[in-house]
Amino acid sequence: MVQLAAHVAVSSPLRNAARGRQQTVYEGLRLPGPPVALQAGRWLVGWGCADPAPAPGCRDRGLFIAFDVETERLFLMLVEQGAPVYLAPPRTGHWPAALAPAFDEFAPGLPRGPVFDQD
Repeated sequence: MVQLAAHVAVSSPLRNAARGRQQTVYEGLRLPGPPVALQAGRWLVGWGCADPAPAPGCRDRGLFIAFDVETERLFLMLVEQGAPVYLAPPRTGHWPAALAPAFDEFAPGLPRGPVFDQD
């Protein structure tokens, strides 16, 4: 995820979204997780998790990042002590349906998780 975050189109929105949580976000970028993948032909998605295996997904501490290569929109969430911290968009924003499968791998059943748009 570090390479994704370093990209010019991502780095500025990431800094703005992290607002006061930069250290936690930058640590999250280095957490173990699957490689960044392209979802639905336009979303670069990655996540990292500090939780020990074999529990599925993040339960305690992790970072989820998705970047729309068409509109340059960023979706970013931290999980801290099992609770979501919405950074981009804020809690009231809906997330694109295309991100639901990747998020479900990241944090299945997360209480107060994002609301995904319907296709």
